[in-house]
Amino acid sequence: MWLSLSDTSSSLPSDTDVLVIGGGVIGCALAYYLAREGVTVTLLERSELNREASGTNAGSFHLQIAIHQLTGLEVDSLAHRLLPEIRLYVQGSRLWQNLERELNGSLEMHVTGGLMVAETDKELSLLHSKQRIEHDAGLETHVLEGEELRAFAPFLTPNLKGATYCPTEGHANPLLAAPLYALRAAQAGAAIRTGAEVRTIDLEQQDGFVVRTSRGSVKARRIVNAAGAWTNDIAAMLGLRHPVRREGLHVNVTEPRERILTPLVQHIGRRLTLKQSANDTFIIGGGWPARAVGDDGRYRTVWASAAGNVTIAARIVPALANVRLLRTWSGPLAFTDDLEPLVGPSRQLPGYFTCMATTGFTLGPLMAQLLAETLAHPTGKSAVPDNFAPDRAAAAMAAARS
Repeated sequence: MWLSLSDTSSSLPSDTDVLVIGGGVIGCALAYYLAREGVTVTLLERSELNREASGTNAGSFHLQIAIHQLTGLEVDSLAHRLLPEIRLYVQGSRLWQNLERELNGSLEMHVTGGLMVAETDKELSLLHSKQRIEHDAGLETHVLEGEELRAFAPFLTPNLKGATYCPTEGHANPLLAAPLYALRAAQAGAAIRTGAEVRTIDLEQQDGFVVRTSRGSVKARRIVNAAGAWTNDIAAMLGLRHPVRREGLHVNVTEPRERILTPLVQHIGRRLTLKQSANDTFIIGGGWPARAVGDDGRYRTVWASAAGNVTIAARIVPALANVRLLRTWSGPLAFTDDLEPLVGPSRQLPGYFTCMATTGFTLGPLMAQLLAETLAHPTGKSAVPDNFAPDRAAAAMAAARS
């Protein structure tokens, strides 16, 4: 499952066709898909693989329309944006369901189904509205109410108005996905190097880039910025800026208890994700904030977030009321201003690409696969939707001025 130290600490190649910056699940997946296509690829990670958002998230597969995708308790006017987005989630879910077989290793995949609960009449109405969009997008969901919900999920509080059930939601172990991708990428010919912090990127006069790192320099014909929450730090080296902001999110884990919870549980009106892991602990998250430490993307856990998060969890699943919280942690997450992925070639700078998704664990492998197809077959039609272009904000402003 793991690359050896001798693999990741070897000398940097002097040149490469594609240089991937960032060793999270997206970067490692991209290296794998490119190497599998026969593309010469090098991945650089400044620290160790999977140390940031890819390894600190809760590992959930979010397929249903969720609270962070909405601007309020209304969804119908957003259908034009949400339909293609949910279709991507369906496609990404299919990729994940076949991934253990493709990579020939365990990711502790559990397709348990997922429940999104509603506590008020307005939230229940929203469940019905979003279910229509999910159905049109090809995502199977069912709204459950009253005795039907209580019989289906007796562990939930009986005070709920209803819940939407999606049979294809679930979770995997976020500590395994990126390392397994990296191992298979290296076996396919990719150069994976850690402890290689990118310090400067210069344009070559003829073609490509010179990337100077803490371990030496690499010439690259093309660059993919897969730095996640640090996407703009890398872009700034080339005089670019993307519509990306960085936030810290909070996750909690409890002591193990008797298994009561099979599906993933979310909330349509409050920030909550809840699941019971393979070792019977409860993992509680949902996007509660952590406190920034400086401006370098480091975050500290916040007691108010832990208390608020577990209070919501215990209200929805009453059996959690006397379960002890063992530890909390925080990790960085990147958001785009419009919540769309940031994937594809730059129109401003030929040879420069990005690969970033707000729901990076759910959509990351699919985004990497689509971009790898585009990079491996540059003369064909791009597999990446045009509206994911990294400089779309600049292009929109230029169009408005004209």
